[in-house]
Amino acid sequence: MAAITLSGVIISLADTQALKDLMRRFNTARRRAFSLKRQGVQTCTIETILQQEIGLNSRYIKDAYYSIKNLPYNTTFGGLKNQRLREKGTITKEEYKKRRNALLLSHGDRTKQGNLNLRLYLGTMQLRINTCRNDKDNKWIFAKIFIPQKYLDKYGRYLDGSQPYTVQIKRRNFDQGYDLRISIKLPSVIRKASRAMTLDINAGHTDFAVMNKDDGRVMSIGRFNHYETQHTKQGKREHLLNKLVEKIGNLARHYDAEVVVGQLNTGKFWSYSKKATRKIRQMPQYKFRQLLKRLELQGIKVNERSEAYTSKLGDVISQIVGYDIHKCAAMMFALKVINYDLFKQLKTFFFGVPLYEAYGRRRRGRRRKSGLTAPIQYRMFLKSMKFWMAMKSSIIEDGGYLPIPGREGLSLLDKLKAPFPCLTINIW
Repeated sequence: MAAITLSGVIISLADTQALKDLMRRFNTARRRAFSLKRQGVQTCTIETILQQEIGLNSRYIKDAYYSIKNLPYNTTFGGLKNQRLREKGTITKEEYKKRRNALLLSHGDRTKQGNLNLRLYLGTMQLRINTCRNDKDNKWIFAKIFIPQKYLDKYGRYLDGSQPYTVQIKRRNFDQGYDLRISIKLPSVIRKASRAMTLDINAGHTDFAVMNKDDGRVMSIGRFNHYETQHTKQGKREHLLNKLVEKIGNLARHYDAEVVVGQLNTGKFWSYSKKATRKIRQMPQYKFRQLLKRLELQGIKVNERSEAYTSKLGDVISQIVGYDIHKCAAMMFALKVINYDLFKQLKTFFFGVPLYEAYGRRRRGRRRKSGLTAPIQYRMFLKSMKFWMAMKSSIIEDGGYLPIPGREGLSLLDKLKAPFPCLTINIW
C-alpha cells in the first residue's frame, strides 16, 4: 500500500464558530492525552477519561491519541516559535490560543463509507463535519471545499467511499482561512524487476548504477544533478524533489529495475569543518526517501538498505576502473544488494576485518578482532586472495585483446569496465 496526500482549501463555512469550538476541544484532548500518557496511564483508560471530560465521540478521541502517541517528551503544542512570540508580546494571548488549537484530524474507515466524522461529497464539493453537539439539528455543519481538478481526475475514484481516507483541517494564522489535506492509501501492484538501480545520495547530486541481478553486469551509471535543493525554499525544494523522483522512475521503468536507496542519518553528522557539517545536514535526504515511496504506485519496488562501506570500496575501485568515487560507490552498493557474499569478500580483503553491520553501524555484542590472526579470518583471506588474482588477470593483460572468460566468467572489474552508457541528468 502506498499513501498519497491531496491538498485543498475550505472556501466557505456555514458555522465558523462551531468549527472553532470543535478544534478547541480536539486539541484539548490531544494535550490531555499527552499528559496522561507521560504519567503512564494505559491507552484504554486515557480514551475513557477523555470521552467523559471533553465529550467528543470515540473516533475523535482515538484520532487525538494517535496524533500524539509518538511525540517526544519535550513537545511544545502550538510550536516553540509561537511560544517565543507570545513571551515577547508579539502576539496576543487569544492569538496564541488560536494557534495552539488549529488542527482537526479524522481517520477513515472502509465500513463507514470512507470517513464518518469528516465526509466528502464530490458531487457538490462539500465536506460534512461532525461537531459532536447534543442538538441533533446542529450536529453537522457543511463546508464548501476546493480541490484542484487534476487531482480529482487522477484520484477522485478513490474518494467515493470505496476506500478509507484521512482528512486533516489546519487553520492558518490570524484566521486567514483553512487548509485541507486528504490522505489515501492506494493499492499498488509491484512488478518483479530483472535489475537493481541503486542511488548514492550526496549533497547536490545523486549518482546511480543499474546492475543485472543474474550475472552482476553493470548496464548504466550516471548522475542526477539537483544542486538547487540545497539552497532554496521549502516549497520549491519539494517541487524539485518531485521532479527528481519522476526522472528516477522513468529511468527505472526503462531498465526494468527496482530502486534501492541508502539509509542515512545526516542529523547526527559532525565534522571539524563547520561548512561540511552544515552542507551535510542541509541534505533533504529524508524527504527524498519519502517521495521515492510514490514510485510503488507505478509498480516500481523501492527498498532501503544500509550502504556502509560502499563509499570506501568505491574509493578503492575508482582508482582501478577510472570513474569517480560516487559512481563507483553506487556500483558497490548495487553489488552489495545483488551479491552480498562477493561484496563481503572485497570488504574483507581491502580492510582486513569483516565488520558486522546494522544500518551502517557496528552491532553490539560482536567480539571485535584485530588483524588476520583468527582462523576464520585467515580462511576468508585465502578466498579473497583467490578472487583478487582472478581480478588482476584482466588488469595485467596487454595487447588490446578482450579478456577471455574463465570457468566462472569475467571478473568483477571486467564487468565494471564493460561499455555502458554514462548519463548526467539535470532536474531543472
